[in-house]
Amino acid sequence: MDAIESERTSLKQASIHWNIPCTFLLNHLNGKTRSKKCGPTSVFEENEDEVIVAWTLAMQKVGC
Repeated sequence: MDAIESERTSLKQASIHWNIPCTFLLNHLNGKTRSKKCGPTSVFEENEDEVIVAWTLAMQKVGC
């Protein structure tokens, strides 16, 4: 994106070089990117899943 914005390379050249569709690059440059994540919303808060993973790994060490 920096190379395109600073006009060191064209959109088409960047698309070919990094094997990214031109429309994706153009949308990104114009701020038309998705801000939503795909899939269902998470049931757990961000730190809760880390606690569950740590607990699971601890239980494996104990032999449960």
